[in-house]
Amino acid sequence: MILFSVIVIRYLRRLGYSVNGYSNRLPKEPRLASSAVITRYVNGDVEMLMGLRHPEVPTFPEFWAFPGGGVSPQDRKFSDDRIFLAGRKEGASIVTLFRELAEETGFVLDTGGEWVVVSDSIRKRLCTDNTAWAEAIDEGIFTIDERLASLVTERTTPPLAPVRYTNRFYHIHFGGADIEPKHPPGRSEFTQFKWWAPKELLSEWQYGRARMAPPQVTFVRDIVEQSIDGEGVLSTLSKMSKIPPMGRHKIEFAPGVECLPIPTATLPPATHTNCFIIGRGKKVLIVDPAIQNQEGFEILRRRLIELQGEGKTVMGVLYTHKHPDHIGDQSMIKVLLDGQILASAETIEEIGCGTEIADGQVIDLLDGYPWTVIETPGHCPGMVSLVSEMGVLSADNVTMVGTILVPSKDGSMTKYFRSLERLKALRPKLLFPSHGPVCASPDRLLGRTINHRKQRHERILKAIQSGIHSLAEITLEAYQDSPGAPVALSRDQALSHINGLIEQRLVIESDDGYRALSQ
Repeated sequence: MILFSVIVIRYLRRLGYSVNGYSNRLPKEPRLASSAVITRYVNGDVEMLMGLRHPEVPTFPEFWAFPGGGVSPQDRKFSDDRIFLAGRKEGASIVTLFRELAEETGFVLDTGGEWVVVSDSIRKRLCTDNTAWAEAIDEGIFTIDERLASLVTERTTPPLAPVRYTNRFYHIHFGGADIEPKHPPGRSEFTQFKWWAPKELLSEWQYGRARMAPPQVTFVRDIVEQSIDGEGVLSTLSKMSKIPPMGRHKIEFAPGVECLPIPTATLPPATHTNCFIIGRGKKVLIVDPAIQNQEGFEILRRRLIELQGEGKTVMGVLYTHKHPDHIGDQSMIKVLLDGQILASAETIEEIGCGTEIADGQVIDLLDGYPWTVIETPGHCPGMVSLVSEMGVLSADNVTMVGTILVPSKDGSMTKYFRSLERLKALRPKLLFPSHGPVCASPDRLLGRTINHRKQRHERILKAIQSGIHSLAEITLEAYQDSPGAPVALSRDQALSHINGLIEQRLVIESDDGYRALSQ
């Protein structure tokens, strides 16, 4: 723990920051959630219900997902008050499952044991009053039956998201019931529902035509692969319910884009760096194997052994840039990976070896989906991103967690603006950042980041134009909207913006600080 804290401080100092009081940060504990895997028979085939998430929801917008949600305090209370659920480990999860089904799809179990769609008037109550669901049960409007729900898998959000869940997936079979989900009044979490054949859904995902979050990807693949081996979908789910798969699972942001979170001494609120394993075929490329301690070493070592067992060969390592939370401890990395190293000239100078890559260079993994190197400096000299049909591996340009810093020591705000605009012009399907989860709305995130930075740029210029000259006072004026930001970091970011304004010939440095040039 002490060593990890020391590494954080050294990292910040290498970026030119004056730091005090930084310590090791652990990922947040996951919350409990439930998801409903609803199946039905149609012409002898089995389909499962999924919803397409609204484009403005904060997590996984426009991704296909199972209905469900987090366990609420009301769910726990309801579970504790019912004799048949009281004391059961899964009691609150079961309550959440049936409540979320009612709210999101309208499906409820009537008192006769039949699945029906609840009336509009009751549905409105359910969606506006968090006590209405329990009241409807007590009034005998509908009921729940925990025997109809079988736990088939449990997946925990990896330590790369600000909000994490331990999500329990429950299978409920509707048989031949001819009912369809209905959107709730007002804005729904889903824009549409669809009954998918698992094989069709997996195929659409593999071709990039349907998006799914990593837990759904591995779960659906498990169903399809086991069903191919001679078992039907229902018998496969039944088998899973006997010993539900839990624990660690592969994190696939997109076909051929696997994320392996490595614990690193990175900047808050992130606690990990995303090491990527890219490639769909027998050859894969490891991007930013950022291991800095024994924990990270074991994570990467274990995955490399698994890749070998899958018949895959590591063709080399690529580093996006030279920051410590990306290049890691080279002595540890070389024990595991001793092949070709690809990096920019600036990164090679830092690590001492490698083959230089340049803008426009194509990396062909012989799987039909090449990656193109593009230079995206600003956050760091020599930083590169990788572009493919699936999306952009965007390094430290943007993140879904926190903000990106542009160090005044060797960063460039001017180049950072250009890199963001370049990425936005590509109109990628997805962004795969180096910290945090996949970004499903690249245009929105890049646009928001650009606008935020430009607004800050303008505030700093206006502060100087108003007659404020010292860096400390300029920072106080320009960062009034961020009173909780660490002083050292906000002051350094202000200096990065000032350097950019100097490059634009809007500001000059004088004996008593900074002055605006006359318009």
